[in-house]
Amino acid sequence: MRFWYIFVEYYVEVINKNMHKAALVLEGGSLRSLYTAGVLDVFMENGIQFELIVAVSAGALNACNFVANLVGRSARVNILHSKDSNFFGLKQLFFHRRAFNFEYLFYSPIKDLYPYDEEALKNSQQKLLIGATNIETGNAEYFERHTYDELVHVLQASSSIPLLSQPVNIEGNLYLDGGVADPIGLHKALSEGYEKVVLILKYHAGFKLPPPSMLERILLKLNSRKYPKLAEVISKRYLMYNSLLDEINDMKQKNRIYVFRPNRKIKIKTMEKDARKLIDLYFMGRNDARESLKEMLGYINN
Repeated sequence: MRFWYIFVEYYVEVINKNMHKAALVLEGGSLRSLYTAGVLDVFMENGIQFELIVAVSAGALNACNFVANLVGRSARVNILHSKDSNFFGLKQLFFHRRAFNFEYLFYSPIKDLYPYDEEALKNSQQKLLIGATNIETGNAEYFERHTYDELVHVLQASSSIPLLSQPVNIEGNLYLDGGVADPIGLHKALSEGYEKVVLILKYHAGFKLPPPSMLERILLKLNSRKYPKLAEVISKRYLMYNSLLDEINDMKQKNRIYVFRPNRKIKIKTMEKDARKLIDLYFMGRNDARESLKEMLGYINN
């Protein structure tokens, strides 16, 4: 029964929307972001909004649908089109030097099949900050955009996977995946003055990111001459990421933040084609959100 949920047009008009004085932080993770999509759909169905949303990569893609209140759109796009080689996969990588086809995703056919509510985006009271990595400096930079075309340009940069995509030019600077320099925008949310922060992560509790593989180290070395700062950040990213997870776990224990994460280890590839795995992950997010909704609201409103 729940499988067919993905295939229907699903629209929920929420009369009583509740804007919470809190920040929502969304991690990236390519197709792993179906977990985030499940959580956000439950938020939308219950009229839950956040004053600030900080997101990178696939988390930012989910955030755009969340801000526009498009329930189910992220799930339909990523699940129903997961086997289309014109969307993502080895065909895109070998023939176009990109992991994902952003024209396909942001314009035709996706925008034709699932129209994006640009007016809802413009009129939303939620502030959305999208992170991208400056490949010259190796630092994270955050952008706020208010029209669909402006948004698309930043999303391309934030979602362009290093070594698998071409950099994106924004205002004269080149950018790649925001998850490289700042994979979980917790510190950005805190720096904006928010004491209540809700995080949606892509890995289960206890996960640790391993060091770069031999192939990754070779590719990094080949690119280090052109962009040494970027190569340095990528090579040390696992140390930074694991340290950040330790900080998140400590803050969670002290009830300073609220965390959603998969309740078990999941096996989803960066360019996963198995729709059943993606559906299961999406509903894991939905179930976790429904079960924890009251507790999360108690944390925010305490």
